[in-house]
Amino acid sequence: MRTVKWMPGIAAGAIVLLASSPASAAAADEAVEQLRGELEAMRTRYEARIEALERRVRELEDAASVVPSADPGVAASDLEALREAAREAAGAGAVPSERPAVEGARVGLNRLNPEISFTGDVLAVGGGGGEDFEGREFELDLQSALDPFSRTRWTLAFSPDEGVEIEEGWILYSGLPGGLALKAGKFRQRFGPLNQQHSHALPQSDYPLVLSSYFDAEGLAQTGVSLSWLLPRPWASANEVVLEATDGESAAFGGGDFERLVVLGRLKSYWDLSPATYFEWGLSGISGRAGGGLDSEVLGSDVTLHWQPPARSKYREVTWRTEVLRSRRDDPAGVARQAWGGYSYLEGLLRRNLYAGVRYDRVEDPLEPERVTTGWVPYLTWWQSEYVRLRALYRAIEEPGGERQNELTFQITWAAGPHKHEAY
Repeated sequence: MRTVKWMPGIAAGAIVLLASSPASAAAADEAVEQLRGELEAMRTRYEARIEALERRVRELEDAASVVPSADPGVAASDLEALREAAREAAGAGAVPSERPAVEGARVGLNRLNPEISFTGDVLAVGGGGGEDFEGREFELDLQSALDPFSRTRWTLAFSPDEGVEIEEGWILYSGLPGGLALKAGKFRQRFGPLNQQHSHALPQSDYPLVLSSYFDAEGLAQTGVSLSWLLPRPWASANEVVLEATDGESAAFGGGDFERLVVLGRLKSYWDLSPATYFEWGLSGISGRAGGGLDSEVLGSDVTLHWQPPARSKYREVTWRTEVLRSRRDDPAGVARQAWGGYSYLEGLLRRNLYAGVRYDRVEDPLEPERVTTGWVPYLTWWQSEYVRLRALYRAIEEPGGERQNELTFQITWAAGPHKHEAY
C-alpha cells in the first residue's frame, strides 16, 4: 500500500524529536532565565530614573516657593513637563486631554451641515457638426436629513450655455404609514428607468433619442408632488406604484394651472430570478398639455435583465434594457398624431472596470410619424476609480430623408463627495 512508504519516515522523525527533547528543554530554561534577568535590570533602571525625576520636581517646587519667578508661567511649564516625563517613565501615559470631547462636539455640529458633492462632466465631440470641447455640466449637490421624518436635496447645475439652473430641489417624507413616501418640489420624474437619472449618470453619454424627442433634450424634470407606495408582494419580489402631479415648465408638458396638471403614473415590479440574476418590468404613463394648450400623452413599457455572479461581481456583469414608448399628441390643427419610439442596449463587463456596450435607437417624430430617425451607439466605458470615469462613444444617426450623421465623443466625468455618479 502507498501508506507503507511514508510511515517509516514519520516514526524516524518521532524518534529524533524524543531524543532531542532534553537538550531543547535545557536550552529553553536558559533563555527564560536570561530574559528574566534583562527585565529585572530594566525595572531597576526605570525606578532610578523615576526617583531622580521626582527629586528634581521637589527641588523646583521648593525653589518656586522661596524665590518668586520673574515669569511664573516658565516654572509651571517646567513642572508640567517634568511631571509628564515622570508619567511616561512610569508607564502611566499622558493625561487624557480634552481634545476628544472637542472633536466629538465638532462631529456633532458637522451632522447639521448638508452632505456636499461636486460633479464635472466634459465632452470632446468630433464629427459632421464640427469639433468642439464642451463643458456640458458642473453640478453642486447638497443633501441633508432635516429631522427623523424628512430629508432634502438640492442640485445646482452650472452650464456655459444655460448658466445656473436648479435641476432638483425637494423634500422627501419617507417611512410614512403603509409603505408610503411623499416628495414635493422640483424633481426628475419617474417615467421609465433612465429619465430619472442625471446626464452624467447615464449608461451612455446622452439620453436615448426617444426620450429627447418626446420629452426634452435633458429628459423630464418638473415641479409638483410625487407619492410612491411599496406594495405587498403578490406576484413579484418587490412592487412599487408611483403617482405624480406637476405644474411644470417642460417644453413637452406644461400644466399651466391646477385645472390641467400633468399627471404621471408608474408601476414597477422586480424579480430575483437567482442569486446572480434579476428581472425588472415597468409600465409608465404621462398626460398633460403641450405648447399651445394641445393635449399630449405618452405611454411606455420597459424591461431590464441583469446578470452578475456574486463570486465574480468585479469581473463579470451583463445588462440588457429595452423601453418602448407611444406618443399621442395633437398637432396645431387639433388632429391627434400617434408615434412610436424606443431603444435597446446591451452592456457587458469585459474585465475589471472596463465595460463595452451598444445601443439601438428608433423614433418617429411626434407630430410627423412618417419621419423616422434611427441610430447605433457603440461605446466603451472605463472606471479609473469610483471618482473618475472615462468613455469613448461613436454615434451613427440616420435622419429622415436618408441624411447620416456620424460623431465620435470622448467623455470624462469626475466627482467628489458622498454621492458620486449617482444613478438612483
